[in-house]
Amino acid sequence: MTSTRDSLARALGATDGPNSPTMAQCASAHELIFTSGHTSLTLGKVGAELTVADGAQAAREAALRLLHSVLEHNGTLDGLRLVQLNVCVNTTPDFTQHGEVAEGASGLLREVFGDQDLPTRKALGMASLPRGVAVEIDAVFAAEATTS
Repeated sequence: MTSTRDSLARALGATDGPNSPTMAQCASAHELIFTSGHTSLTLGKVGAELTVADGAQAAREAALRLLHSVLEHNGTLDGLRLVQLNVCVNTTPDFTQHGEVAEGASGLLREVFGDQDLPTRKALGMASLPRGVAVEIDAVFAAEATTS
């Protein structure tokens, strides 16, 4: 049976994620799921050839790819709570709107998980990111306690 969170994530576009022969996209430890960095498909530097809106869309792309990996790893998004989100933005040295770019990922994840227990978040500017991508994100999820 597909959950509402799972259906919503797929409807929003969580249908493709990265693959690597040398690392897992997600790893579980105790009641936590840690994700590897998930990159946007959009290439470029925010503050140069990309606008803040372009960067936010790139963050959304990365979040969709991350959700796909978590679904593949855990089988469902049900019972999970987003605890921490880290957003790295490929920017020019003078760029200062990292939070606005990160909101592309945060907003999408709030759509899926709600905003009752907001996660912590870091939004950082980087001189470069792998393959010239605009955004890379990673996250930590916790299994929610269920009550009977």
